[in-house]
Amino acid sequence: MTVNDTHLFMLRAHLGGEDEAVRRTYARITDPIAMCGLAELVFQAFLIAARRKFSPTWNHAQVISFVARLRAALCERPELLDPITAELELCRALGEDVNASPDVGATATARLILLDALIESLNLDDEAIWDLLLQARKNALRHYGENA
Repeated sequence: MTVNDTHLFMLRAHLGGEDEAVRRTYARITDPIAMCGLAELVFQAFLIAARRKFSPTWNHAQVISFVARLRAALCERPELLDPITAELELCRALGEDVNASPDVGATATARLILLDALIESLNLDDEAIWDLLLQARKNALRHYGENA
């Protein structure tokens, strides 16, 4: 699996609300396996952001409240975010041993939506977002070796 510059660009564009840039880049990717690198980058960025938001101490009430506020913001499209999956993914990111969601799509969507919300709640500027993404890429490299 590779986490490359295209993945960094796509995620940065997504986080910046540059939907057209994301669509153009996505259209150029012909290998579905290449998207695994993007999924890993999202996951690693989500882990970092969740830990920055909730660590060193956190509780389930904070997680539930965060997800509830996020779902309220998505009230016109509540089907986008499964609340149980979102809560489980946040708890997992914070180190709790939880059972995996059987729905891979719901898990991936939850991570991406939560990442957006976490970055917004942390009030990260462009430079801080870029630093977070570079750290996420480093973490992926460490986790999967030099081919990530």
